[in-house]
Amino acid sequence: MTRIISALPQVSDQYDALFVDLWGCVHDGRKALPDAVAALQAYRKTGGKVVLVTNSPRPRTGVEKQLQQFGVPEDAWDSIATSGDSARSAMFRGAVGEKVWFIGHPAERKFFEPLAILENPVNVETVGWPKPKASSAPARSTRWPTPRSCAPSSNRPSPAA
Repeated sequence: MTRIISALPQVSDQYDALFVDLWGCVHDGRKALPDAVAALQAYRKTGGKVVLVTNSPRPRTGVEKQLQQFGVPEDAWDSIATSGDSARSAMFRGAVGEKVWFIGHPAERKFFEPLAILENPVNVETVGWPKPKASSAPARSTRWPTPRSCAPSSNRPSPAA
């Protein structure tokens, strides 16, 4: 039987942890959603754990900074799980081989730095066009042009967590 609830406290005492999507549930892309933040803070005060989940390709640290900018306080959550960190973990465990094609903005190069939690990460080489100049930078620091489809529009907010 389906149970319709109007507020988290109606069911939260049945769970040890909540996995909560960020976009639209904790923030609206510009600011924190106050009622959601208050509900998560109250849940944590009862001993519950809150894991924020996002399909953001960025590392957790980038999402944390964004949450601070949106006004989501640190006492509303315990941990953050990003698809970017999951993909990086899989990549450095060898799930995709040792050569990957990178298309993106140079600022996204940190994606190719191994996670500190992994022991003996696979050496991953980024490949693609244009080829890096031999003297310009180490192989793992190749700079790529930003494809037009990846450039943010000034008419809409940047994709958020």
